[in-house]
Amino acid sequence: MAHRLLRDAQADGWERSDFPIICESCLGDNPYVRMTRADYDKECKICTRPFTVFRWRPGRDARYKKTEVCQTCCKLKNVCQVCLLDLEYGLPVQVRDTALAINSNDAIPKSDVNREYFAEEHDRRARAGIDYESSYGKVRPNDTILKLQRTTPYYKRNRAHVCSFYARGECTRGAECPYRHEMPVTGELSQQNIKDRYYGVNDPVALKLLSKAGEMPSLTAPEDESIKTLYVGGLDARITEQDLRDHFYAHGEIESIRMVLQRACAFVTYTTREGAEKAAEELANKLVIKGLRLKLMWGKPQGIQTR
Repeated sequence: MAHRLLRDAQADGWERSDFPIICESCLGDNPYVRMTRADYDKECKICTRPFTVFRWRPGRDARYKKTEVCQTCCKLKNVCQVCLLDLEYGLPVQVRDTALAINSNDAIPKSDVNREYFAEEHDRRARAGIDYESSYGKVRPNDTILKLQRTTPYYKRNRAHVCSFYARGECTRGAECPYRHEMPVTGELSQQNIKDRYYGVNDPVALKLLSKAGEMPSLTAPEDESIKTLYVGGLDARITEQDLRDHFYAHGEIESIRMVLQRACAFVTYTTREGAEKAAEELANKLVIKGLRLKLMWGKPQGIQTR
């Protein structure tokens, strides 16, 4: 590789950074996380150039995590340096690019020399103050993105790895074992490749999510034309009546909103059946307010409500 012929570390164009570009899930829920930094510690798993590696423990019961790709490669795809999921939606690259109709697979060279030159060229452009030419952030999220996007951090992803000795029935450390005593996941989801995940090709997790999006049922309007009320579940103290009104008013005039805080739900009643049907069609499986994903259903007439 060309970078191995350079002796001056200050003139090679290698990455030097003070903080990683990572998602909230990988950072963890500890506000006092301690992080170590090692300049030129590893090669980027995409462009193979040396880069600054950060290492930290996201939580008390979590495993140590470290950055896997350089910041140049992560900016080119707008992904986390650790999990390689999209920074804005928390989705695999293949899901995001398929949903937004972005063809970025051929934009980044795959051969070693061309890939390194491409990355260095983008570094020079960044140092010159020229923005990255990227389609990310310019396209509004569509229905698929809204249905699948992760709205809250998923800290379960930081758990310790499965104990291989336990899987073979040979672990003798019991509760003191730092690894999880569970059987490992088998099948396609266990066969993941970091480059396929980065380029968005043959990603089994992405294929599963895209299949899930196609199977999500739509809200079927009840036959009773007098029903003009929608049920909204999963509320918490952050969401007010005005938040619901602002979100639902775009689909029709609202007659009333009844909040039931004890059951963390609300009932939104429209003045017309057409407004309720439009809201149900537009917001089904993708109702997110203040980062909270809510459940949307048709309301039931007072006479046939079930306990």
